Order: sequence, then C-alpha cells, then structure tokens
Amino acid sequence: MTRTPAKPRKPAIPAAPTWMNPAQKRAFSDLLQLEIGWKGIVLDSEKELFGDFVCLRFRLDGLRKLMRAAFRKKDAVQALTLNSQINATIAAAQKLADRLRLGDKEKAVMENR
Repeated sequence: MTRTPAKPRKPAIPAAPTWMNPAQKRAFSDLLQLEIGWKGIVLDSEKELFGDFVCLRFRLDGLRKLMRAAFRKKDAVQALTLNSQINATIAAAQKLADRLRLGDKEKAVMENR
C-alpha cells in the first residue's frame, strides 16, 4: 500500500478577541490572513497590535459619524472636540500601520495577484 503525500496545511487564523463585534472580527481576520500570506505566521504580540489597529479604525468610523451629526446640529464646540479626537485617532492608526508595515504588505500581495 502506497501512501499519498500529505497536502500542505494552511496555517489556521487565530480567533478574534471576544470583545470585538462581528464586523471588527471580519476585519481582524482579513488582516491576519494578509499577515499569514506575507510571512506565514502571526505572533501573539502582532495579534494584539492588529486588534488595536482594527479598534482604532472602527473608532474613527464612529467619530466621523458623530462629526456629521454635530455638523447637522450646528454644534461647533462638539465638532471641534470631535475633530481633535479624529486627528489623534488617525495619527495613532497611522503609527500602528507603519509599525505593522501594512502598506508594504498590501503592495506585495497586490503585485503577486
């Protein structure tokens, strides 16, 4: 009886943190798939950073919705407060993306398609 060679296994995508909502979990899984495709492994420390990045991106979406509501109400004080929070969140997300080198990874995946 001859044995057939085993198929190479794809690395499993680690489970998303339980505090994330379903949309955040999908974004988290997509980012981890990108990372696994890039280097084949995701470290626990990177997993936490990816979770933080997803959290920041969703926080940014929520702040932008609040900003539109503040503009509709013509509430200048709230709009200024939200604007500074949005800018701080964008800066934090960009720093985290640079730390994770997401731009380089996305370019490499797009070139290989």
